[in-house]
Amino acid sequence: MNYFNELKTLLDCSSAPYSGFNVASIVVTKNGAVFKGVNVESAAYPTTNCAERNALQTAITEGTKSGEIQEVHVLARNAEKTLVKAYPCGSCRQVIAELSANEAMVFCYVSATEFTTHSIAELLPNAFLGAEL
Repeated sequence: MNYFNELKTLLDCSSAPYSGFNVASIVVTKNGAVFKGVNVESAAYPTTNCAERNALQTAITEGTKSGEIQEVHVLARNAEKTLVKAYPCGSCRQVIAELSANEAMVFCYVSATEFTTHSIAELLPNAFLGAEL
């Protein structure tokens, strides 16, 4: 399913007062449940939370189990208010890999018709999934 319109609306919920870079994410589980997240910036930058992790953490909070994440959809808007393609950062890629058992598909949008699809394994090769612990 294409989540562009929902993502575009969700961008307005983002809180990016410092960078002006708004990000929205929608996570879909294997059973079709949908969870939304936006980036929330803080003046203390390390405490900023990415949209993807926000949506993933909401899914877990609502009872989703590790391995049930199937898709992650992402849309971003820069400080000039132009929609731009953005990929999950390294930290988000790690969490996506772990919570999807390294099987999620990641959709990065610019418009309803222009987007790319990547497997998380492609975006984070040789992921550390914790079995080694």
